Amino acid sequence: MHNTLPTAGATRMLLSSDGSTTTLLEALLDERLAVRVDTQGPVPAGQLYPRAAQALGLKRGEEAIERRSALLAPDGSVVSVNVVVFAAPPDGWSGSADDDAPLGRRLREAGTRQHRRILSSGLAEWPGEVAHQTCAYKEYVISCGDESQLYVHEKFNPAFVAARAPLPAAAGLAA
Repeated sequence: MHNTLPTAGATRMLLSSDGSTTTLLEALLDERLAVRVDTQGPVPAGQLYPRAAQALGLKRGEEAIERRSALLAPDGSVVSVNVVVFAAPPDGWSGSADDDAPLGRRLREAGTRQHRRILSSGLAEWPGEVAHQTCAYKEYVISCGDESQLYVHEKFNPAFVAARAPLPAAAGLAA
């Protein structure tokens, strides 16, 4: 059950790992997580996070799919809020908004070859009910064996992931 806050060391591991964030969160919380897709659809490159468009090599006039979602604990609590941007879904994942399994789990189950490159991590503002509450965040690119790429930006609920912990050296304050 998720009644204890992970330690500062656990937060550092989560933010510095180049492996599946879902796997790490499930191990930390000892619970299987599900995804809730809040919005998903095509977005012009100029309206995406600039870092996403740049990381995916999108040019002006091109579009990508932007998916805004949340990872949920079994009781419905939001563990993280996520933005995933992709031009085309990788082999092993449909890219469907109706799929309730987290992306990392789908890719792992399909045996999709993948590598995560961390772009940044640090502290941000949690978009929850409490104004100006600090949370940990991480952004990275998943490169898959079929040459598809996905940009991912995750903010972690401070009720589940300690936010005031010493963070990796590359940490900074992000929106």
